[in-house]
Amino acid sequence: MDKLTFLKKYNISEEDFNKTNLDWDNLMGIYTDFQSRIQELEAIANLIGNLLKKVEVVHLINHRVKNPEHLIEKIIRKKLSKPNITITLKNYTKKVTDLIGIRVLHLFKEDWENIHEYIINTWPTAEKPKANIRKGDSGNLIDSFKQKGCKIVEHPFGYRSVHYLIKVNHGRKTFVSEIQVRTIFEEGWSEIDHKIRYPYDVNNTILANFLVIFNRLAGSADEMGSYVNYLHNELNNINENHCKELEEKNKIIDELRSTIDKLEIESADKEKLKNKIACLEKKFPKSSIYHDSRITEALQNYKNRSKVIQKIETINTNSMRNLNHRLTHR
Repeated sequence: MDKLTFLKKYNISEEDFNKTNLDWDNLMGIYTDFQSRIQELEAIANLIGNLLKKVEVVHLINHRVKNPEHLIEKIIRKKLSKPNITITLKNYTKKVTDLIGIRVLHLFKEDWENIHEYIINTWPTAEKPKANIRKGDSGNLIDSFKQKGCKIVEHPFGYRSVHYLIKVNHGRKTFVSEIQVRTIFEEGWSEIDHKIRYPYDVNNTILANFLVIFNRLAGSADEMGSYVNYLHNELNNINENHCKELEEKNKIIDELRSTIDKLEIESADKEKLKNKIACLEKKFPKSSIYHDSRITEALQNYKNRSKVIQKIETINTNSMRNLNHRLTHR
């Protein structure tokens, strides 16, 4: 692989490369060695993915072994950002912790806790899990991350995801794998953000503004998803309770009918009592469940209800106003 062609492809100036004091031949040695390990790393990635599929709330799992060229690019950029770090043929598998990458997607924001518990209880971790958040994210969400032992990282671009570095034994070797856990909406935003901006267009103001709006929309979509999930569960609970009440009512009515039949009273009086029971049945039809005041109560009690409504009302107006201001004052 030609050095100048590589540097041009990955938007790295020769001046920056020289600052790293990295030897190109040594990098090519890492490149060749890593290529020889890919098949083994793929097997480990498959093993991790198959185990994670056991978690009921997991919606989708993707895995990949790092592209050899991207490994070399990462080493160069890592050396630029941390000049004192030493990465060699002997230690690169320990210094670069995302040679194996697993991405776990779930539908609802709150689902991450079940996935977290499974990961922590299945593998030893190389470091404390990191919960990437956006400034302004729900305090309840941040507290839940802290309670589970996660380090909170406020990401400058609003990237949201929980990252784990796990240790996996394979044969006589121990490998470190990165697991990223996020919602499908967070995945959509991060993929587009990565495609458009990272790492070559990070300072494009117009693109950055649009991506900020998109990030807010993704966050609002997650809020709405959790809201709908909450309502769905509440309606199911109300329905179950209502059915139980109907069963109890019908049981009492049947018992009353049986008791009336056994009473030693005139037939006309018995008929009057039975008519009153029939009126009672008509007064509480099954369809009344959907007019039950408990549905309204469930809506009011949702802990993030006001935040969801506020986001719906403000996201379009405020975001577009700010963007239009920037565009017209360029």
